Amino acid sequence: MPIELPDYRDKSPEVALRFERINHRPVVLHVDRVGKTFASRHGPVEALRDITFQVRHREFVCIIGKSGCGKSTLVRILAGLESTSNGRVLLNGRQAHEPGPDRGMVFQGYTLFPWLTVKKNVMFGLRCRGKFPAEAERDAMEWIEMVGLTPFANAYPRQLSGGMKQRVAIARALANQPQILLMDEPFGALDAQTRAKMQSYLLDIWQNVEVTILFITHDLDEAVFLADRIVVLDANPGRIEEIIEVPLPRLRDETIFLDPRFLAVKKRLEDIIYQTSQENSGDTEERFPIKREERLVRDIL
Repeated sequence: MPIELPDYRDKSPEVALRFERINHRPVVLHVDRVGKTFASRHGPVEALRDITFQVRHREFVCIIGKSGCGKSTLVRILAGLESTSNGRVLLNGRQAHEPGPDRGMVFQGYTLFPWLTVKKNVMFGLRCRGKFPAEAERDAMEWIEMVGLTPFANAYPRQLSGGMKQRVAIARALANQPQILLMDEPFGALDAQTRAKMQSYLLDIWQNVEVTILFITHDLDEAVFLADRIVVLDANPGRIEEIIEVPLPRLRDETIFLDPRFLAVKKRLEDIIYQTSQENSGDTEERFPIKREERLVRDIL
């Protein structure tokens, strides 16, 4: 007999109060009617249509949807790496046209400079911003300690595991003290055990650092575990299907995966995405060439 789940929109008084506090915080990111159309051999293809949502200070927002819904295109627009065809992106009320230190970026691929040590990788953006070597080294070591890699400060990326490389990438992004951290499926290449550890690690960092996070993922469990709110995209063209407030308390650990409220939100995501997958065909993102992520790091930093 199937388990009867609660309504995924129901919140306990504690969680409802937390969302009330979140909704009184200032808006950091305002995505206003953003659309994106690419040219192709067969004519224009609309990748994103009328994307509108807000992210508030210190909120953790996940964006999820089937392959081809434009998740990566959207995050590249937010990072300033792609232009919009229409609409606008406002960061603290100002239009964001290009990359800047107010936004950090962590990609799925390991975009560390292989010829630099962990410490030098984290120092890179600080030095680009004009900090003197001694000051940049001091700041870098603080962030390396934050991600638990002090013993590996002088190691090279080839000497690190996948999870350790992503911790370095997170430290490098946070070292510039961005107002918002954009993460494009950063744990997608990791094995399941390492991925679970990194999710918990990221929550620990977020709870101790003054940063807002917007996290792209295709993993339903990951989205529900991490997010305050989940923006669900439909595909062809990518557009918002629903925005879900996750009715789970903070702090969260692995026991939350068995919580009926967790299962209710996950079922709602499955209902939306799998139904959408059956109704739509094609993969918009695969039609367009994506620049190598390594070439973007200098722009982001």
